Amino acid sequence: MKTVKNTLLRIVCLGIALFSVFPILWAIGTSFKSYIQTQMYPPIWVPDQLRWSNYAKLFDGAGSILPSLLNSLIIAVLTTVFVMLLAIPAAYSLARFKTERTQKIQFWIISLRMMPPVAAMIPLYILFSRLGLTNTIWGMVIVYTMVNATFAVWLLAVFFEGVPREVEEAAMIDGLSYFGSMIRILLPLAANGVLVIAAFVFIFSWNELAFALVLTGQGSQTLPVVLSGYASDVSVQYQTMAATQIVQIIPVAVLTFLIQRNILTGLSFGAVKG
Repeated sequence: MKTVKNTLLRIVCLGIALFSVFPILWAIGTSFKSYIQTQMYPPIWVPDQLRWSNYAKLFDGAGSILPSLLNSLIIAVLTTVFVMLLAIPAAYSLARFKTERTQKIQFWIISLRMMPPVAAMIPLYILFSRLGLTNTIWGMVIVYTMVNATFAVWLLAVFFEGVPREVEEAAMIDGLSYFGSMIRILLPLAANGVLVIAAFVFIFSWNELAFALVLTGQGSQTLPVVLSGYASDVSVQYQTMAATQIVQIIPVAVLTFLIQRNILTGLSFGAVKG
């Protein structure tokens, strides 16, 4: 019976894995099809030949995605840096200097994350237009920093609470300040959690579309905006869209692969504390 249960469990896990991976496999197959093949019904599961031209035209000519790819990378990296610089000391103060209002402050912080982006688009557009921040990389960095900082502060506070306070108190007896204790004691102990949050912030900034669609222009256009432009009232360029999707997935996949052990450790650490 134990062998049967293990076999059934593996089959179920394999089915879930295939179900999860299927959209990516379908996108990969579509990226090598011709436009006509993407319109056929019943659908062609495997293209008759690999059309690398779908990828080649993404990086050649006036329709090159390289500027947008570079914009997305710069915005995501800068956002991650600024969010962590703001979130780490804020989360530290929430975790170590508790008051009667700490819980209410934490709820208020996470409630900001619940606000739908469309509710802030018009006010932000008006404000950024007057400040000259529309169609600029710095404008997008500011928006993404505001949006992701709440998420980072809330989760980092949970990770920091999981570090025993006694370790920091022992370091302070030796002469470290609160800031020194945070940098030299707390951050190394919670490094996996900090890395997990930084990775999430990068991914959220890399994939964000709603704000980028409204606040960017030709000079600061991100890759998700370019991706959405392949669908029009006349036609949908599925093969080009799929190829762009694969290009967009690659940096995230590489990042996740490089820090997969840290992600597992960090999430487990936060889950145990929660």
